[in-house]
Amino acid sequence: MRERHFVQRLFTAVLFMALAWAAGLLVFVSNLPEPAKEPPPPADGVVVFTGGGDRVASAMGLLNHGAGKRLLISGVNPSVTRPDLAKMWPGDPAVFECCVDLGLEAQTTEGNASELDAWMRKNGYKSLILVTSEFHMPRALIETRDRLVDVEITPFAVASGHLGPDGRPLTAADWKRIGGEYTKYLAARVKTFLI
Repeated sequence: MRERHFVQRLFTAVLFMALAWAAGLLVFVSNLPEPAKEPPPPADGVVVFTGGGDRVASAMGLLNHGAGKRLLISGVNPSVTRPDLAKMWPGDPAVFECCVDLGLEAQTTEGNASELDAWMRKNGYKSLILVTSEFHMPRALIETRDRLVDVEITPFAVASGHLGPDGRPLTAADWKRIGGEYTKYLAARVKTFLI
């Protein structure tokens, strides 16, 4: 009898947690930022957390139009070379050579934030424009603000292709991707709260 009650309580607890997670996911999705339509105010630096060509192209466009002094492309895949990225550059090649830095160490969002922290300190910057996908922006901001407490951060969200015009995931695969990101977001919130 006691075993049966334990199983029932366990099932109820798991069901409650699943429903709470699902409700939280809906709130998370409804609060995601819309892709930026206007250029942001200028800052000292521009950083993009890699994860898609549109992110990098958007960040390059911002630097090319004077939004910052330098650009950090954080989390570059080791198989991607500087000449590969130079082909995406929309302006004067001399500016790319002068003012675009590649971060090759980061493999996670937490790693991106650490790489960015070192870059900001090296350059003495106090403000930045953070470029990443709209569904990744909440976690990217948590990780970045946790390390750069004295830095003014302007988010610049880029469309990921996972969300439709109504702001909701388009397919079951998109829901799965966003759900995974939401779980990582929750973990980041817990981590920054406890540390």
